[in-house]
Amino acid sequence: MTGEELRVFRHRLGGLTQEQFALWLNDRLGKRIDNARISKWESGGERIPKEIAAFIASQQLPARILAFTNQKGGVGKTTTAINIAASLAGSGRRVLLVDADPQASASESLGVPLVDLYRERRTLPHVLLDAAPVDDALIPVGNFTLLPSHIDLAKADGVREPGTEMLLRECLAPLRQRFDHIIIDGPPNLGMMTLMTLTAADEVFVPVRTEPMDTMGLALMQDTIAKVQRRLNPGLRLAGILPTQFRRRKSVDKQILDLLIASLGATVPVLAPIDDNSAFGKANLNYKPAVELYPDAAGVATYRELAAAIAAGTSLPLAQASTVTGG
Repeated sequence: MTGEELRVFRHRLGGLTQEQFALWLNDRLGKRIDNARISKWESGGERIPKEIAAFIASQQLPARILAFTNQKGGVGKTTTAINIAASLAGSGRRVLLVDADPQASASESLGVPLVDLYRERRTLPHVLLDAAPVDDALIPVGNFTLLPSHIDLAKADGVREPGTEMLLRECLAPLRQRFDHIIIDGPPNLGMMTLMTLTAADEVFVPVRTEPMDTMGLALMQDTIAKVQRRLNPGLRLAGILPTQFRRRKSVDKQILDLLIASLGATVPVLAPIDDNSAFGKANLNYKPAVELYPDAAGVATYRELAAAIAAGTSLPLAQASTVTGG
């Protein structure tokens, strides 16, 4: 086991600090390891003992839950969720995509028979609002699994029961041992389903178009995430801002990207932008993820790189300022 693999394992435990990880190991192995030793193992300063490596290799960790959400629609949120899910599944991971948007964009984009599923009570609103069995609503789609949505999910905004924000988290809890990654496509608003999404997630990514009006709502989204962290889900982490529909020959896109990096880069990662490409629309018409049909196309390949970093637990690809010619 390498130091990087150990760091990835620690991250997947819930982002434990080295001190917390040392306590976690000591509790399970009856050891007296301190955080300085963890640091040396991860940096390569000391070889990881075989006993420690064998114990970690034997552990089956629960799935990390990744949410892709923004209160604004049309930012590539669903396209991102679908292509990240398909990319992770393509590398051999067990992946569940949860369509938590009442518009059911992900479900429709993947061509599942929503009318039939609704009649059979096999959609997310049936699971969340009517206590239908979640296993009945898991639909194989290509190389991953889908938990489909329906417009009835909008009724969640009218629920006023105590702990409503926890419903999606409770729904996904028994599935975490059955999947390696759970991806949530959140709704384009700041209603109850967004709160459920953020409460259920371990990490949240915020897709945003490189358009002036689209970036203005980022502060509100960040404020909502911060409130959920304080009140409902202290383990939630803002993993990055993902610029989408990026036009490399347009000076306004370059300026917006530079602005995002300058204003957020020191505190929130601004990820490598997803190029605007007709491949996404063509794939949608064929009810397939673009990473399956056009894996090397501009933008599509960036999704594959992002998914590879997520799977490996390595640094996510970051945007670079001033790399685009004006036009």
